[in-house]
Amino acid sequence: MLIDIPKRLQGAVLRIRGEHPFFGTLALFAEFRVSDDVDTAATNGRVLWFNPSFVEKQTTPQLCGLVVHELLHAALQHVPRRKERDGTLWNIAADIVVNGMIRSDTHYELPVGGVEDAKLAHLSVEEIYEQLNTGKLRMPKIVLLDLLSIGISGDGEQGSLEGAHSEEMRRHWRAAVQQAGAVARRMNKGFGRQGLGGLREIESATNSVLSWREILWQFMVSTPFDFGGFDRRFIHRKLYLEDMVGESFDVAIVVDTSGSIGGPELAAFQSEIQGILDAYPQIHGALFFADAELYGPYEFSKDAPFPPALGGGGTSFCPFFKWVAEQERNGSFPVCIYFTDGYGSFPEAAPESPVLWVASPGGLESPGFPFGSVARMG
Repeated sequence: MLIDIPKRLQGAVLRIRGEHPFFGTLALFAEFRVSDDVDTAATNGRVLWFNPSFVEKQTTPQLCGLVVHELLHAALQHVPRRKERDGTLWNIAADIVVNGMIRSDTHYELPVGGVEDAKLAHLSVEEIYEQLNTGKLRMPKIVLLDLLSIGISGDGEQGSLEGAHSEEMRRHWRAAVQQAGAVARRMNKGFGRQGLGGLREIESATNSVLSWREILWQFMVSTPFDFGGFDRRFIHRKLYLEDMVGESFDVAIVVDTSGSIGGPELAAFQSEIQGILDAYPQIHGALFFADAELYGPYEFSKDAPFPPALGGGGTSFCPFFKWVAEQERNGSFPVCIYFTDGYGSFPEAAPESPVLWVASPGGLESPGFPFGSVARMG
């Protein structure tokens, strides 16, 4: 008996819509195709392809899980977010995220060969990738490589990645996720019914402003294939991905504790610092508090407790950058991350060390920072 594969896929989507309006709404934004040009199932972020022989072997719960898996890869923009990262490692990290969502929020099954790690599934793909790439985690075996860097047209011809992942497509999926979340909340049913704000991966995919994680990654990771936007003064320091594996490096983190920073802002800063440790567990460095004076350094690592904050006075960024200048004279050029609202006195001269300002909501506009890069907290 011949099985009508497109109708079987359509039936799976209808079932998903009834059980999980969030995923069902995402399916309305997706293009489904059946093709022998993929071994199992795959997406380039624009089209979802399914191999007919593979689909035929899946049970209905497995097929629903497979459809949701590919939908999430597309909607969370896992192909364009990869950039120049290793394709296999990125695919593993992305699978851990989407499979974790499927396991925790649905009763669907996953096809044999799916990669899972419940301890990591709450993180964003970027965070999981960094942990895999540093060698801190055992490398799981992946069977289903389904993130394509190129497309497949209806007649089997390969298409352009650039066309598939234009800014228009990014807006397309951001709108899809927002609409899907609204539908789930309105129907109070299935995944997303309690909102999406606490999910790191959703935030990473839908935030149109470049996140601090991405900017920090650009500071600390550069490969011979991507020097665009990287300050060439630091290339000689060999801040390359290959050299970072299993190594620690100098990072100085400063928390603004001046009078303009309240308890909620300090709590948010601490949460972001914990996010840095989750994303980059190989980090060891110095932690400071600062108002018009500098307090510290304190030990900064994944295993060190967060010290009580000191400060409460006026704001000056000069004391910290005086410390940085001393490090530079001794041949050290730490990566500097300053959590602040941006209102205070800046030093006259920019340091040689790379600087990332993480600005709190309502803080100084980005052009007001005289040097360094600026990331904005949501």
